[in-house]
Amino acid sequence: MRLPIMRTLSRTTLLAATALTLAASLAPATQALPGTTGRATPRTVLDVRNLEQGAPPALAWSERRSGRTVVHGVGGTSTPVPNDLTELAPMGSGYVIQTAGNRPTTTRWVAADGTPGRREWRTGNGLAVSAQGRAVAFSGRRGKVWTIDSEGDRVLRFTPVPITGKGQAVALFGEDCKESGTSTGCTIFVNGARGWLTSSHGIVDRAPHVRLTSTGRGRWLGGITSVSDTGTCSAMLRNARVAWRTCDNRFADISPDNRHVLGLPAYGDGFGPQTLDLLATADGSVVRSFTAARNGRSATYFEEVWEDAGHVLVVTFQDGEWAVVRLGVDGSMEYAVAPRAGSSDVRSPFQLQTR
Repeated sequence: MRLPIMRTLSRTTLLAATALTLAASLAPATQALPGTTGRATPRTVLDVRNLEQGAPPALAWSERRSGRTVVHGVGGTSTPVPNDLTELAPMGSGYVIQTAGNRPTTTRWVAADGTPGRREWRTGNGLAVSAQGRAVAFSGRRGKVWTIDSEGDRVLRFTPVPITGKGQAVALFGEDCKESGTSTGCTIFVNGARGWLTSSHGIVDRAPHVRLTSTGRGRWLGGITSVSDTGTCSAMLRNARVAWRTCDNRFADISPDNRHVLGLPAYGDGFGPQTLDLLATADGSVVRSFTAARNGRSATYFEEVWEDAGHVLVVTFQDGEWAVVRLGVDGSMEYAVAPRAGSSDVRSPFQLQTR
């Protein structure tokens, strides 16, 4: 999870302006749980052994094999990238990537053939991508913020946010970050010790109503409001006003049609999460829960991202195997990338694009 717009009007006006079919063999794993609306909430046990093989991911994804890492593009292209890849986002004629290993996190743009761009930046972890994927943002030391967009792989610099250390870009509103007669620019939400926003219009302000921003798309912005030893509480905002609150989940990616948001456990501990809720963005009701098996025969997941309005891609680890699994809002599960033997002591061989 990533914990972690633009005329001068009131803050509310400013933000408002920019703002899975289940195989028959899996049917016994689907049960009913109490939902927040009083109706039964469908549940699917996240046991990813022996799934059917489905189509490859409809998003860009990277694969590390035999000491070499490549990004597989949606059109079938393969782009060589460094082995210490941690984030990727398609942008323009190539990709914005982040790497982190024995050296600090570095952000750079690479062409489709893997050739790096002229510049690189020492940054915090995390990329923020606009809803239509036309701009990507990142943050560096002393709250500096940049975007790269599809207009000739152009780099734009924003007014820094007042944080110490390196920022973490979380959400980006707007597709053309250079203000013009046809564009109102972009707003980027960045986390430090707390959440901030900076816009291409020079506006810098605290993220409204939340302590840290978790996700954002369209009219919706979600974030953490409080943190304690037992978990977190979060709020989902619509047009900069609180629509609902929860202490059951932390928010991750919002679906492309804005109807659903991923709900991670409110408390993160151990190797990784084993439960994932698909929540209605409008009111927080649980549409589908992928849960841990009581006998322990279920998966841990990472890199959760919406593939389309009805499916989520996750990188899973279970019984010594890594895989990319497609989860459906209807409870279905299938492999998008077949399992590969591996260890939980090393980093996953797969990485999904940020969106």
